[in-house]
Amino acid sequence: MVCVKQRLELWRVVLAVGLSVVGMCGSADAAGVVEAKFQATDTPRARADDNPKMQAVLDATAWEAGGFEVRCTSTPGLAYDALVRFDSPLPTGKRWVDEVVLVWYAARGEDGKAIEAPAVLMVHTLQPQMLIAHRLAGDFAKRGLHTFILQLPGYGFREEGPGHFPGVTALIHGRQAVADCLRSRDAITALPNIKPGPIALQGTSLGGFVAATAGGIDPAFDPVVLLVSGGDCYGALVNGQLDARFLRQSLDRQGYRGGALRKLLEPVEPLRVAHRLNPQRTWLFSARYDVTIPRASSDALAQAIGLDESHRIWLGTNHYTTLFLLPVVAQQMADIILDERPSPLNDPPDVVGHADPGGQGRAITPADP
Repeated sequence: MVCVKQRLELWRVVLAVGLSVVGMCGSADAAGVVEAKFQATDTPRARADDNPKMQAVLDATAWEAGGFEVRCTSTPGLAYDALVRFDSPLPTGKRWVDEVVLVWYAARGEDGKAIEAPAVLMVHTLQPQMLIAHRLAGDFAKRGLHTFILQLPGYGFREEGPGHFPGVTALIHGRQAVADCLRSRDAITALPNIKPGPIALQGTSLGGFVAATAGGIDPAFDPVVLLVSGGDCYGALVNGQLDARFLRQSLDRQGYRGGALRKLLEPVEPLRVAHRLNPQRTWLFSARYDVTIPRASSDALAQAIGLDESHRIWLGTNHYTTLFLLPVVAQQMADIILDERPSPLNDPPDVVGHADPGGQGRAITPADP
């Protein structure tokens, strides 16, 4: 309860400080409290599929389309510009979990004001601080992309409190997480300064499983860019080490093992819908020495999507040292999202990286000393 009370007090402080994002969410009122509200509408999605199993997947994340309210509050003094909130389309009955929160890094012009620009939705990793997502989001914004980080159930302002591991909460509410990702696209399009057109989708590690699943259900996301992620959630948890093992043990303590674990992971299993992703508009960045998301997992997803070598990019890192390549990875991803020609990854080692020695996709490694 202490954590919940502290979070409520923090939220009140944020509201009291007021908004400073001119042209995004409005200006502060006389009381210094600003919350701009926008009306969004769910995009109707195709719910018919000849494959009964695929139909079951679509039905599991379907809800009655309608209008919903999007609330925007700026966050002066923080690295990001605003918080965007709206109701989850598949509520659980838990108040903290059922309010979706997007962290907004705004694209700005040279004068510091928000500009009209394309948008990208990001889904973060297992790590509670969402470090990689925030690093990438800051770089994307500097490249002229309005960037939104979806806080999965159990994370950030959706935290359940002491005794709840956020990764477990996210998977327990996996169906909601995917639905929240789908509705986020419509919420973003209702905001000011968002350039008309497709919303890109980016997911890393755990977030990559959610993003790939959402992208397979809703082909309107374009492009879909995944980092150190894969398919076969069950196999990745059972065979993965480090964070994968930690999450597996945490789920085991909750009684999720064997068949129960497989059932729990179904809503975020991208292999069920990967064939619906466009292989020409999907990219998978994989770490060659990753033991958290094993090679078999990333290979399974790439094969299910039908990715060719130009859309499979290998990093000469493990799951965690990928952090050191984030500036280069962010540049590559931004080029892809902006539909610009990506900087070459086959530069000599003293520049950036080198050609993939295995001949499987392109490779990039930290610069040699």
